[in-house]
Amino acid sequence: MRRAFFILTIILSLIFGALIALRFLMAALFPSAMVAYMTLPDGLPEIVVHDLTHNLKLRLDHYDYVEPAISPDGTRLALTQLLPYGSDIMVYDIASAGSRRLTGSKSIAESPAWSPDGEWIAFHSNREGDNNIYVIRPDGSDLRRITASEASERQPAWSPDGESIAFASNRGDGWDIYTYHLPSASLTQLTTHPNPDNSPDWSPDGKNIVFASRRDGASAIYLYSLETGQVTPLVVEFRYDSLPKWAPDGRVVTFARSVDGVSRIMRVDVETGELTRLHLGEPDADSLSWWR
Repeated sequence: MRRAFFILTIILSLIFGALIALRFLMAALFPSAMVAYMTLPDGLPEIVVHDLTHNLKLRLDHYDYVEPAISPDGTRLALTQLLPYGSDIMVYDIASAGSRRLTGSKSIAESPAWSPDGEWIAFHSNREGDNNIYVIRPDGSDLRRITASEASERQPAWSPDGESIAFASNRGDGWDIYTYHLPSASLTQLTTHPNPDNSPDWSPDGKNIVFASRRDGASAIYLYSLETGQVTPLVVEFRYDSLPKWAPDGRVVTFARSVDGVSRIMRVDVETGELTRLHLGEPDADSLSWWR
């Protein structure tokens, strides 16, 4: 009797897991607002995939994954896996719960970012000594180094047309935002400020880059116009705000705000400046990624 109950429990768990995975696959076919983020329910990182439209959650059964990024087709996650000797880039299949390790050089590999066509994943790594930007196929093939600097470069973000990568680098006098145009292999420095700029993210229309900066004394959120070169404060408060991300509609930017040691996801309307909290039903949330 106990054995039959145990087997039935396993079967029901598998069916429930398959139904949840199927729902997230359907999100790739039908309109739905989907995000992935990290939370710390028991002090260990846990990745949650959250269908905001239908309030469904899928939790990954791993406690060393951070920095989730949803693939353009909504079926996979690119993640950073924390390891005793460094970190690696992983790809996690939502339907099968299978994972593939893309890097493995006993070094640091972090901040994965999908290209808009899903053919590449950009990341930063010190696998060759200095921290540079790399790209790799989702199957782990065709690893390429994009930048070759003796400085440190990190946090890549793709342009909507897939031709450029924005990133933060200290190759100048401080941490600033740069872009690298892949077809022409040309580098452009966007910001120049003695206080650090970091965590760039490209707007869906390709006209602006949002980033975090300490240029006004506290970690705050700014907009850089690629048309004019103007930097505009978006959220400047005496808080620790970081990791800005554009929502798919291009009208809202979300970011992580540290409040009394707890991270919350906030959202700001780019036009009006209205600031609200994105309620996810978790005690804390960080490293949010939108499905675009």
